[in-house]
Amino acid sequence: MLLKRLLVAGLGVVITLQSLSADEKAEGIRKKPAISALPRIPGNIHERMQTADFEAAVKLIDARIAGGKAIDEAYLLYLKGIALTQLDQLDAAAQVFQLIETEHPQSRWVSRARFGRAGVFVARRDYVQAGDIYQKEAERLLSAERRDELVAIYLEFADRYFDGVPAADPSKAKKPDYKQALTYYTEALKPRPSVELRQKIEFRIARCQEETGNHGTAIAGWTEFLKQYAAEEPASGHSATARILAEAKFRKGSSQLAANQRAQARRTWRNLLNEPRDKTTEEVAGFLRKAQYRLAHTYGLPAPESVGDLELAVAFAEQFLKAHPDDKLAPVAELEIAQGQVQHGRHAQAVKRLSGLIENPDYRDAPQVPVARRMLGNVYQAQEKYQDAITAWKAFLENHPTDPQWPSVQKQVVDAEFARGSWARSRNRYDEARTLWQTFLNKYPLDVRAAGILKNFGHMKYAEGMEKHNKRVKAALSKGDSAQSVSLNKECRTLFEEAIADWRRVVQKYPNSNDASMAAMMIGVTLEDRLAQLNDALEAYRQVKGAQQGAAQKRIAGLTTPQLEIVTERKYRSDEKPRIKLTTRNVEKVSVKVYRVDMSDYFRKMHLATGVENLDIALIDPDEQFEHSVEDFEKYRRQSGDIEIPVEGPGVTAVTVSSEKLEATTMVVVSDLDVIVKSSRNELFLFAENMRAGKAADGVSVLISDGKEVFAQEITGADGTLQKSWDRLKTVNDLRVFAIHEGHVASTVNSLNGLNFAVGLSARGYLYTDRPAYRAGQLVNIKGIVRWVDNDQFTFKPGEKFRLDIYDARGRTVRTETVALNEFGTINRNIILPDTAPQGNYRVCLHRSSRGEQDSIGGLSFETSFSVTEYRLEPVQISVDLEKDVFFRGDKVKGDITLRYYYGTPLAGEEIRYDFGPAGEQITATTDEKGQ
Repeated sequence: MLLKRLLVAGLGVVITLQSLSADEKAEGIRKKPAISALPRIPGNIHERMQTADFEAAVKLIDARIAGGKAIDEAYLLYLKGIALTQLDQLDAAAQVFQLIETEHPQSRWVSRARFGRAGVFVARRDYVQAGDIYQKEAERLLSAERRDELVAIYLEFADRYFDGVPAADPSKAKKPDYKQALTYYTEALKPRPSVELRQKIEFRIARCQEETGNHGTAIAGWTEFLKQYAAEEPASGHSATARILAEAKFRKGSSQLAANQRAQARRTWRNLLNEPRDKTTEEVAGFLRKAQYRLAHTYGLPAPESVGDLELAVAFAEQFLKAHPDDKLAPVAELEIAQGQVQHGRHAQAVKRLSGLIENPDYRDAPQVPVARRMLGNVYQAQEKYQDAITAWKAFLENHPTDPQWPSVQKQVVDAEFARGSWARSRNRYDEARTLWQTFLNKYPLDVRAAGILKNFGHMKYAEGMEKHNKRVKAALSKGDSAQSVSLNKECRTLFEEAIADWRRVVQKYPNSNDASMAAMMIGVTLEDRLAQLNDALEAYRQVKGAQQGAAQKRIAGLTTPQLEIVTERKYRSDEKPRIKLTTRNVEKVSVKVYRVDMSDYFRKMHLATGVENLDIALIDPDEQFEHSVEDFEKYRRQSGDIEIPVEGPGVTAVTVSSEKLEATTMVVVSDLDVIVKSSRNELFLFAENMRAGKAADGVSVLISDGKEVFAQEITGADGTLQKSWDRLKTVNDLRVFAIHEGHVASTVNSLNGLNFAVGLSARGYLYTDRPAYRAGQLVNIKGIVRWVDNDQFTFKPGEKFRLDIYDARGRTVRTETVALNEFGTINRNIILPDTAPQGNYRVCLHRSSRGEQDSIGGLSFETSFSVTEYRLEPVQISVDLEKDVFFRGDKVKGDITLRYYYGTPLAGEEIRYDFGPAGEQITATTDEKGQ
């Protein structure tokens, strides 16, 4: 097909010709929809018009019309009029254009025919008739009806995007494109449509802003819409219908809530609900129900932030349910209440709410019921009521087999059955846990947790055995026996053996699993630590694979590697036989060497009485040497025993115990002497006591070191004490003290790091006035209390004189006088401020200068301040009077806010703003003639 344009000379009219295809020419009809809105014409007419063969074109058009084959006769007549005009047959052309108006008044070519006739009048230079036609057409084009026609073009596209374009898939589902619709609606406002169309457009624009998430713009749009089309005194002069206004107010609240303006949304919806109405249509009632339902959301339901918000939200939701129990939103509200209660741990209330939702016959087909069944099981699980949870979930599986959550709920049932066993085990109910888990294994033998369950069977047996054994140990300790005296009885041994049997099942059935590795490790640990079967334990460790293999190798090394440890458990008195504790593994015999140590010389060199075991004494001949055999030696077993050290009298001994490859050294102290040391930065105090005799030790030699030098050597007195000061104490961080008396020794280290010097008392004084602020001309009463220090005590002297100075805000002296302390050590004075006293802070100074070296008091100075200001009476007073002091949730707060001048005259027409707390919306009001 061929599209071309023809510019008609003298008329300024552009026409588009669309010719018929060959088949269409043959059939004389249109088979396909046109690309353009113009009707198609025969090819021969198209060619004649295109080649400016207008005479032939007129004949073909007449023949087409006469033959009754014209698809659009008005269009062909219009082309004929154009051709006649081009042929300068103006009268004939005018008649043809007039014929279109008379015979085809509804055709869309009437307007162009008028312009064609006007063009003929212009060609005749009949400008009056041409101007008349142009004026009428201009009025028509600029009329409101014409503007609405243009707006309708935009609305056709805008509404299509707003309602949604059908999808290309078989579902043909409509998906709105609000962003694109907003573009067309915005353009539709530019031609200034009529108020009815503008109302629709502005409503849709606000909707598009809301749907695209521009909530701030949407709020402004809804507010302006309500201002323009409100029911009473609309700014546009045209009121919208009750349904439109109800929807606009509801959606304004929705936009406010989406913008997190909760208080404003609540106020918008409550105002909508409280509006007086003569009658309410079902459409309006629908928005009222939605608004009442959404009120609970202004407090965060279904996820309120606090318990207080939850209570308020539930109260609103309950009001909605009471007013509209049959509404389709009722089950939604029930479910949201339960969700809020669960969030804040109110499980019992949530269970009651969900059960009521599920059992309500009116909600049988509601989509919230399956959600409630699933959620009920979750709540029971949170309460550790696993059987109830399983029952709730099974009810879901039975009643909602097509629900998309069915597989996940089925898994929850399995998980809950497993959790029942875990819960019983966590409460040490081992038999119950074993029964529950065994049932679980019978039902789900291929579950991935099967190996873990078998492993836990062994852990429960092990834990039960340990509990019984520890109970026997505790009983023995309460009788004064040692824990080592309690051997493993038959019952505990049987439990440990049964645990090993359970773990062996895991190793055999799941050989390459992590649970098998842990079970194999526990077999070895139990054999070693509980059953003392060390050879078997060693073999068990060698069988461990996987994640626990490293830990098993450490255990193997611990069992097979020779070990030797010695420790001196305490200090011995001179009437006791000193001993050391020897602990060995894989060592049958040890050599013991004993060396006497001169601790006085050692302290002078090392400045400590510890670390003797680190001395290199291998080249020194021991004072005593002997062999010691480990009693009841058994390979791989860790064994402990005591070795008696052959020393006589008090002193310090280094003891070295060695085997073929191992050696250890410890220090043994035999002494009856103990010391207590207290020190400051100023002095040291020491008390020495003979612990065996239970009396003070006199004549004890004391060495004092700072870690680098022994800076003092003293001897305790008859009372066993030493108290003395040294300048070195001011810089010492670690104070090290060593005491020795007739071979008996004691030592200690005191940390002085961070210790400050003691600070003595200092003089104190307190000045104050009877009021913090005064006006010019008023009396100022001043009182002061003064104390100084004598022999580390606060004191005063009656009659002691001080100077009292008072300075104004500009630093000028107001008053100066000499005052004396009375018998209570205080002073009392008063002054009258001048009437011209400047405003500001005034200073009061009490001071005394030092009077030479013989003056025991010295210089003292104390200060206080007060303010001088001018009282101003506020011209306006605000009072709030409420009808009662306490209001309950849902009550209407009634009262008066009154504005008056201080002399009683009310303020009328004044704007005030008030709110009900930080979360409340600020409200603006205007006072009446009473100032209220």
